[in-house]
Amino acid sequence: MVAATVADAPPTTLLVARAHQVVRFHARPGGKPLFRVLSRTLYGHRLVLSVTQRRGAWAAVPTWLLPNGRRAWVRVSRRTFAERHTRWHLDADLSDRTLTATYAGTVIRTLRVAIGTRATPTPTGTFAVTDRIDGRGYGASYGCCILALTGHQPKVRSGSVDGRLAIHGTNAPASVGTRASQGCLRTVDADVRWLRRHVPVGTQLTLAP
Repeated sequence: MVAATVADAPPTTLLVARAHQVVRFHARPGGKPLFRVLSRTLYGHRLVLSVTQRRGAWAAVPTWLLPNGRRAWVRVSRRTFAERHTRWHLDADLSDRTLTATYAGTVIRTLRVAIGTRATPTPTGTFAVTDRIDGRGYGASYGCCILALTGHQPKVRSGSVDGRLAIHGTNAPASVGTRASQGCLRTVDADVRWLRRHVPVGTQLTLAP
């Protein structure tokens, strides 16, 4: 079913920030500047933006700097970005508690996942992978690996911002398939290792109820 839904979709355009460039985010094409960021993420990796819409020289991109469901706009120029593409896509069915990875519309792997509790539900919508991270430096509950996302869990606070969503491993594999997280998708370490190895930064994730 997932393959049939995605098969006709074009590849996702990725904007890879060039070294030493400042990326400017706007509220709309040619509109009010929102903020400026460097070409590396908070985790020290190259900034990769995932395009959800194009209007001429402008592209809409999800970013963790905005609330869920909002998009920033960037002006696409060769000076600022190298343009790449991916045919990978991730689809999570929260009611079924599964995460499906597709490539060019073909289902490659379907994983069981834990989702947010009723107090801290996993948000729905379309997000993107921002970083692939070794989980060992973030505590045992994250398992081996983390795929950080552009989304937030508004009921969880991390300092002055909402809790950042991610797909990550776990030290409690029995929780997979249940409501157990603060909004993230948890899976067994072997599966998240596979995701980290195959799914590139910038891949879009659709979370459906």
